[in-house]
Amino acid sequence: MLDTLRKSASGIVAKILMVLLILSFAVWGIADVFRGFGGQTLATIGSTEITVPEFRQVYQERLQQISQQLKRGLTPEMARAFGIPDQVLNERLAEAALDDRAKSLGLALSDEEIARRVQQNPAFFGPSGAFDPGYFANLLRQNNYTEARFVDAERRLALRQQIIQSLGGGVTVPTVLKDALVRFDKEERSVNYALLRAANITPPADPTDEELRSFFDARKVAFRAPEFRTVDVLTLNPQALAAGEQVSEAEVEAAYNNNLTRFGTPEKRVVQQIVFPNADEAKAAADRIAAGTPFADFVAERKLTPADVDLGDVTKTDIFDKAVADAAFALPADGTSGVVTGRFGPVIVHVGAITPATIKPLAEVAPEIRTQLQLEAAQRAMLAKYDQVEDERASGAKLAEIASRVGLSVQTLNTNIQGQTPDGTSIGDLPGRADVLRGAFASEVGAENDPVQLPQNGGYVWYEVQSVTAPRDRTFEEARAQVLDRWKQDQAAQALDQKVEELKAKIAAGQAFDAAMTEAGLEMRAANGLRRGRAADGVPQEILEAVFDTDQGKVGSASAEGGESRILFVVLNVTTPSGGDLDAKVLADVRQSIENDLMTEYLVQLQTDLDARINRAALDQIVGTDAVN
Repeated sequence: MLDTLRKSASGIVAKILMVLLILSFAVWGIADVFRGFGGQTLATIGSTEITVPEFRQVYQERLQQISQQLKRGLTPEMARAFGIPDQVLNERLAEAALDDRAKSLGLALSDEEIARRVQQNPAFFGPSGAFDPGYFANLLRQNNYTEARFVDAERRLALRQQIIQSLGGGVTVPTVLKDALVRFDKEERSVNYALLRAANITPPADPTDEELRSFFDARKVAFRAPEFRTVDVLTLNPQALAAGEQVSEAEVEAAYNNNLTRFGTPEKRVVQQIVFPNADEAKAAADRIAAGTPFADFVAERKLTPADVDLGDVTKTDIFDKAVADAAFALPADGTSGVVTGRFGPVIVHVGAITPATIKPLAEVAPEIRTQLQLEAAQRAMLAKYDQVEDERASGAKLAEIASRVGLSVQTLNTNIQGQTPDGTSIGDLPGRADVLRGAFASEVGAENDPVQLPQNGGYVWYEVQSVTAPRDRTFEEARAQVLDRWKQDQAAQALDQKVEELKAKIAAGQAFDAAMTEAGLEMRAANGLRRGRAADGVPQEILEAVFDTDQGKVGSASAEGGESRILFVVLNVTTPSGGDLDAKVLADVRQSIENDLMTEYLVQLQTDLDARINRAALDQIVGTDAVN
């Protein structure tokens, strides 16, 4: 739940912390059973206590998350088989150990710093793009958090991060490891290869009805009709509210006048200037220009180059000096100014060609402006509408009823987990599609579910499962078209594999690779300078792993184009560098791995030092009953 609240603000240190907690599962054991403590104490580590209610809440949340990912409920036996109780407990012990060490080290964080962290967290920004106290409070309520509880959790997280940062800084990668990684990373190989496609083999004859039925009977599970669910979906986003927002003609006109540059191109002028060392020289030049001397003559007299005088074909805002800009855009074409007092001295300005501004008329852009203003108004109204929906849900109303009361519409879907209807078509565009489908297929019929929050304050999506159609075996007649298509795919794959083995056998018997490919009617291609994990123009990526698993002079093969083709290749040359610099990203990844190992060892030792103790009876009671069904 806290992850949801702070997800937009989680930095690299928080991510490292989570990695360490996950890594610690493999090395932290459950410590001694203890007795004689309070009935609400689940574990202690140092002077820090983990209570039964606290652990039960965290454990339930973890089970719900995993149930949604698996799209099925978890029994207590399944949860224990997956090792979830020990994983959650070890994670809490790791956090508690860091909390205890932070306390013993005297680490602290002021209320002002906590407030700053919260106010700078993008997860709490409102429609204005800045911290919104009302939105923050509303989000805490939705997640059953008080402000004090959330602030305390943020403070403890920040102190843990201080410890982790102090451990991970300054780690260097050993030279011998760098050299080995350079050799691995920069090794290059050259190959000749050919692509074998279905078009290069004789297509199989159509199967008899008996063959097709036999194929179906052996693979019935592959042709099962999946589970379908009828789901009501209520979407609240700016687009859903925009049409109901009233925008006056005066507001449209004001927005147009305030943003004219959005609706056309500004006037541009070819501008030149001469900057004079003093006002007297500038005045003398201005007098001669007034008497008829061309501006170009002064440029020549002063032996100035175009680069010295040209400002270019510019808009008024392109000219840095406001006085020069005002003078230039007050002149006619081919006009020359008098003396202008510029920022860098007296200036005479000359204007060449003028390109007039082009502005689309208000009538042409009014619909666009109106739509934008409606969306902005809808963004501001969205939180109030959200509260209306939640109030109706709290009273027990269903989504269809709520929609009619608050002026929204419900979309009813009959879909499988992939977002397809029973006839195989897609349900189409749905905000938060992946999260809605995942949640709907983990929910019970009629159950109330938390809404899916769309990114960047984009709105909310509620969903409610109306009915479930269980998966079932299709009959042969229902699945015949799919069975025939699958049979043809399998036959083609077998024929491709057989052809590959035939060609390999010929090469092993002494035929040259190039000759074998030409004889088979395949196009020979060459690829040089191949490296691990690097894209190469025109070279299928599927070939790379197989190429680096094959010795020089040997022939290898790989699947390509989603399994519909095969690649045959021969490794011609292997070049291993003797030195060089390691790629910056690879070096950073290795350094991060070393830091993770170091900090994992620290956590393991910290547990030993602080003497973690577990109330096994209380743990068994929680994990024996608190599973998601």
